[in-house]
This record gives sequence, C-alpha cells and structure tokens, in this order.
Amino acid sequence: MRRIGDRRSALRLDVVGDLWGTLEVHKQARVRDLNHDGALLEYPVAVVPDTVHAVTFTHDGHRISLEVRVRHVRTGRTPDGRIVFLAGVEFLSAPTLFPELVAGVS
Repeated sequence: MRRIGDRRSALRLDVVGDLWGTLEVHKQARVRDLNHDGALLEYPVAVVPDTVHAVTFTHDGHRISLEVRVRHVRTGRTPDGRIVFLAGVEFLSAPTLFPELVAGVS
C-alpha cells in the first residue's frame, strides 16, 4: 500500500555531494512565434533565463538543429486552461536553410 505523498510515485533525482557533468533533458516545445532572430516557445516546464539549449525544429519533413539562449520566461495558459511556460529565445546559430523555413511558416 502506497502512502499519500509517497515520493517513489514520481520521478526524482537525488544528488549527494558535487556532481560534475551534463544533464540532458528532452522536452517537446510548441512554437508560438518565429522570426529570423528568435522564437517564442511554449514549454510544459519552466526553463531558466540566460541558459543555452540545443533545439531541433521539425517542419514539413525538414529537421533543423541550432543553439538558443533563453532571454525571458513567463507563465501562460493554453485554451483548455493548462499552465505552460512561454520562453523567448534568441538563436545563437542558424543553418543556411533556416531563413527559408521561417519565410514558409510566417
């Protein structure tokens, strides 16, 4: 029988002492707005401002990977009332195909 609030029922990370390395987390984000310099992304979890992330965009079968820096984060709601996190990101690198993708989406 599980107790109410049993910590084993949810994902948990315990770090004891110093931990050096890289933590890789994959979360799917929805693009709310997109231009040549950056995007407004809707995340299910909060991201930290001024952090750099590797992002992969998929549109019409094209996959484009690039690095972004999170510039600001605020909470928002979806039409069905769920709380989401809206992150304004700046593109740090963009491949040559990216302007064509932006033009096709805008």
